[in-house]
Amino acid sequence: MSHQKHSHDLLSTNLISLSVFVVFLLVPAFLFVTGTNTGVYSRFWFFDPKQRAAYWVISKRMFCWLLGAGVFGAIWSLILWAALGT
Repeated sequence: MSHQKHSHDLLSTNLISLSVFVVFLLVPAFLFVTGTNTGVYSRFWFFDPKQRAAYWVISKRMFCWLLGAGVFGAIWSLILWAALGT
């Protein structure tokens, strides 16, 4: 019985982690970084200079978004560690 309870706890933990990832990383990244009006890229977007430039802009925005999230997460983690660790 405890083995079954453990597997349900693991599944619920994984589902919560996945939902947090989607809500706090993917949805804001889509709404604020890439946007809804990015247009459709062709299969060979790297041959077209306009599509290549647009893709580069989106890639830079996504990199800055992820880097900012990592820096903020690290700072927030240190603040919580200092506040709760004492």
